[in-house]
Amino acid sequence: MIFTPFRQILPYPPFKTIKLNTDCWVRSPAWDLFWLHSGVWLGLLFFTFSHQPALEMFYIAGVFLFWIAHRFSSFYLAWGTRAYRNVCANQPWRFVFFPLILGISVIVVLLMPETVLPVSVPLRILGLLLLDFIWGMHHFAAQHYGMLRLFHHRSNPETATSSNRQDRFFCWGAGFLLVLIAELLHGTSFLQEKQILPLLSMDWGNEVIPLILRLGTLLVLAITMIMIRNAWLNKSGLPRILYILGVGIMVTGAFQFEPFQFLMLWTLQHWMAALGLATHMGGNDISQYTTAEKSLLKITSSVKFRNPWIVLLLLCTLSVILTPFFEIEAASAGTRYSEIFFPSLMELLENSNWFILLVGIGIATGFLHYLMDRAVYRFSDFETRLSARKLLYG
Repeated sequence: MIFTPFRQILPYPPFKTIKLNTDCWVRSPAWDLFWLHSGVWLGLLFFTFSHQPALEMFYIAGVFLFWIAHRFSSFYLAWGTRAYRNVCANQPWRFVFFPLILGISVIVVLLMPETVLPVSVPLRILGLLLLDFIWGMHHFAAQHYGMLRLFHHRSNPETATSSNRQDRFFCWGAGFLLVLIAELLHGTSFLQEKQILPLLSMDWGNEVIPLILRLGTLLVLAITMIMIRNAWLNKSGLPRILYILGVGIMVTGAFQFEPFQFLMLWTLQHWMAALGLATHMGGNDISQYTTAEKSLLKITSSVKFRNPWIVLLLLCTLSVILTPFFEIEAASAGTRYSEIFFPSLMELLENSNWFILLVGIGIATGFLHYLMDRAVYRFSDFETRLSARKLLYG
């Protein structure tokens, strides 16, 4: 008997002839493949060169260019584009007041004297980082869900409702729960190797955990194949199929890679997908609100083509500048890439009186990014949906 969740992703007969829709890209095939479908080529890259030290240098470049850029991308859409001005003005609690309250609360928790909050500052930071980890995993799953819904609406909006439950099951079942299980298993294996968990038998660490990891890999592959099959039969389009494949490859990596290797793959894809979508929308905002200039200066389509790159350059430049200040939130010294390039600056920040405040700002902006992403892409809200559609399909 098939479990109820699997009945949600097996609604179609096994054989059916379907013509695949390929004309449903968000911006263009090249743009989407590089940014939005980065999970596919990044996953293949990591599986091919997983044991090469140069792979981490590739990740370091991604940290400086994309990490803070993606964190501020939703802020740019909300407060930097004209399409969102009305919704920000009409919903100040969602876009202004609640983010301010959240950000200030994080700073207050860290700076509050121990006479008021009898918990040491390191424990407060650890608690906030654990909250960031769980909220971040939910945020990653929500991004995958949003991308799948977007691609389905682009290709076949009539059947979008029928795939809603499948997408939720896939994104939070595979993209959240299975990833969490895989990382916990890897963590248990590591602790067992270091004999930090002596109560566990060596058979568990050496035999049972690897077996569970292999079974998890097979489960992810099976779920991904079923999702691709359903997308094909539901005429969901090539972009949606590619995104499902990318998520499947990455979750497979959660079971096959060491935790840090998977972290590199998981975060790089998230940053690139967020930036690709945000800069596409930001570029469309520039294009839509320069009608007068176009008529006077006879701006060609090549200028419209450059608009998203202008937004991308702005965000990436900001990322390179701010990364050393935000990377101070890392759990411990020695795990910050900025120490390689700016050792004096990082030592100064580490020993300054502003250290706790900088850590708080770093953690707070992460929380605010999760919150602002939810506000900007809240398609269940009519006014937000209208603003987003202007920029998505402009």
